[in-house]
Amino acid sequence: MKEKFNSDEAKAFLLAKEEKEKMQREEVRKTVLQKVISTLVDEFKGSNVEIYLIGSILRPFSFSPSSDVDIVLKNYKGDRFELWSKLERKIERKVEIIYFEKCHFQEYVLKDGLKVI
Repeated sequence: MKEKFNSDEAKAFLLAKEEKEKMQREEVRKTVLQKVISTLVDEFKGSNVEIYLIGSILRPFSFSPSSDVDIVLKNYKGDRFELWSKLERKIERKVEIIYFEKCHFQEYVLKDGLKVI
């Protein structure tokens, strides 16, 4: 005998599945955030470079599998490409390096960014 489709059960199933996926993405965000902070502290300890994180890495439930990590560097004088490739390898995620001195949203970085160092 064929069972009748129950739309309430289907809706509940889909909502539970979406909630589980949302929570898994949030756990990934937290794990990536800790890895980024640890990597940046190791890379820049003892330097005069200030580092801020901005973007979806800081916002609960906003970080997706395709999200990159936005890193703002203040007082950095090294090779941007070399640093970018090293950080992408260590973090295992796309990164965007932004020079604080050249960005047009410095107030946002200082107000809403997470100062790592």
